[in-house]
Amino acid sequence: MPGGNTSSLDTSQALMTLKEIAGYLKVSEKTVLRMVQSGEFPGVKVSNQWRFLRVVVDDWLSTKMYAAPKKSLLDVVATAAHVIPLTRLVSNRRIVLGIRPGDKAAVLRQLVDPLQKQGLVDDADAYTERLLAREDVVSTAIGHGLAIPHLRDPTEVMFDAPVIVLGVCREGTHFDALDGKKTFIFAMPCAGSEAAHLRLLAKISLLFRKPGVLKQMTEAKTKKAIIEILAITDHDLMKLGH
Repeated sequence: MPGGNTSSLDTSQALMTLKEIAGYLKVSEKTVLRMVQSGEFPGVKVSNQWRFLRVVVDDWLSTKMYAAPKKSLLDVVATAAHVIPLTRLVSNRRIVLGIRPGDKAAVLRQLVDPLQKQGLVDDADAYTERLLAREDVVSTAIGHGLAIPHLRDPTEVMFDAPVIVLGVCREGTHFDALDGKKTFIFAMPCAGSEAAHLRLLAKISLLFRKPGVLKQMTEAKTKKAIIEILAITDHDLMKLGH
């Protein structure tokens, strides 16, 4: 079954070296070193060597991408040989309107259901547990009404192609957001590789940094309305040559 193979090795909790984290971020070691020494980037010294925890770095990325310069995000998206439109990454089958407020397990299960229905995951309960394990480290609700739930290690489940599940909770629900406010929109990237995961994060950040988009999606009555919002963003990216 597509996307059904899971890895027993959880690399998200492993410490990464300076060289490994530079390769993961696609920047020079000198750039990482400068950022960590200035306190801009999360790292810790072990026996006089810098080490980095992958799950903490992913949190840092999620938060920083939301506020990153548009040019930087476009550069990340453009690293793909073929840029997949948002309308295809999401599609009608991966939009969940009317997410019911509840605890994290209940909300996440509603987001996982479309993946199981499409045969992209074998066990919805197991996938939900993996997402909850990630939430136990720190909430993926970055504030501003948006959450980006994802696995601790994007390679835990090998998706044949990257996809995004989009959920809308009109009433809002408490998801331990960084700003303490309710979360209304859930954008769940499902990548299968580290490079694809970074591109999906950049796509999501580009989408929701546009003024009014989060409010428009929260108020959308149909999946068609959501797709139209995504199509406008795709069009804007194409005009920019990406």
